[in-house]
Amino acid sequence: MRAALVVVLVVLTTDTCLSQSALNVSKLYDDLPKLNSQIRPVKDLTQPTAVNISFHLLSIISLDTVIQKLVSNGWLSVAWQNDYLTWEPADYEGVRKFSHFGDQTWKPRLTMSNTMKKLQPFGEENSMLEFYDSGLVRWFPGDQFETFCHIDVTYFPFDFHRCTWQLFSWGDDATEVVLQPDSPHIDLDTYLSCSEWQLMSTRAWKTDISSNSANLSALNYEVTLRRRPTLLALTVLMPVFVLSVTSVFVFTIPSEAGERLSYAVTSFLSLAVFMSFIVDLMPSSTETLSIMAVSISCQLILSAVFVLFCILSLRLFHRDPHKHPVPPTLQTLIVGLELLLCLDPPSQPRHTVHTEVEMISSDCPSGHNEIEVKSSQLEVHLARWARQKKVRKEAYTQPQDMTWQRVSRSLDQLLFRFFFCLVIASNIMVISILAFHYNDSA
Repeated sequence: MRAALVVVLVVLTTDTCLSQSALNVSKLYDDLPKLNSQIRPVKDLTQPTAVNISFHLLSIISLDTVIQKLVSNGWLSVAWQNDYLTWEPADYEGVRKFSHFGDQTWKPRLTMSNTMKKLQPFGEENSMLEFYDSGLVRWFPGDQFETFCHIDVTYFPFDFHRCTWQLFSWGDDATEVVLQPDSPHIDLDTYLSCSEWQLMSTRAWKTDISSNSANLSALNYEVTLRRRPTLLALTVLMPVFVLSVTSVFVFTIPSEAGERLSYAVTSFLSLAVFMSFIVDLMPSSTETLSIMAVSISCQLILSAVFVLFCILSLRLFHRDPHKHPVPPTLQTLIVGLELLLCLDPPSQPRHTVHTEVEMISSDCPSGHNEIEVKSSQLEVHLARWARQKKVRKEAYTQPQDMTWQRVSRSLDQLLFRFFFCLVIASNIMVISILAFHYNDSA
């Protein structure tokens, strides 16, 4: 019974204190002067009102690289001095702060200059302000911002972008309202990370906007975002590099197979599909050009060249030697090309030497000295070299022995080795540039 009585007394005392506090705040609000919300709350209108602002970023919703739009959530902490709204806390039983809607007192008309929505001051509706006994006024407007962000796609998909929110006070020049950042960085205490973009750094600085012979005070809040490239590297980069390498192997398919042209056209169309996919991820009009897009364009051109050379090689392979014999000049070039590429003449296949060596090894008795076996193998190699020399000499002197099939084969070998080295070198160079930039931006 005694415990219940104590609880009742505590509740009554608490309600009485709350009622007295509410009455004090109501009396304080009635005693404060009623001001015009359009007039700056300074006693000397020749002095500007300093407005301190800190930007609290909540989340990056999306960064659309096609239309170059950043969508984000955040709120501002805005503070300024009101020379008329001051009081002595002792006169109101220690009341030092109260909150009230801000439609009856002055506040800065903060506007986002690079917004992609309707240009208007934000935080006009249901805007709550905090008033302190020293005259300090604090305001916490929040909104979802849709701002323009310049996209640099040079190192796509290992790219990073600097996006800016620019605030200014609409209708007040720098002689009336001066915006000042509370911190040189954006507040990230309540920030939720984005799955697609990694936030690298932030900064804030003061600037001025010139408009109609007037200077407007403005604040710039900048954030640096770096793309997380893992998904695009696996779904775009790796398939493109694999396709570019495998397309070169069209020159290794025998002309008799009948699948060379279809293989070359399929590789060309596959690269064209990936090219269209990458173009859809980039702005339609931009000042920068993606290294990846240039690389795929070059691979696409090379793939078209492969198709043309494949057609040329097939036409040479099926050319009638009786109607169109191989010219002596071309014969000389092909023999020289075979020497350069270390190709065996068609009349002396490479496996012949190994067969001859195996026959000599099997014919030798098991008791013979190893030196005699090696001597026999050396004789075979020397004989092979002499036959190759004779064949090449005859190729110079007897044009009728040079066939168009041999010309096609030598041309395929030259094209394969040249384009294979070219594609590998270009891919390594592109990957090195992108990787170096990605590590450098980290």
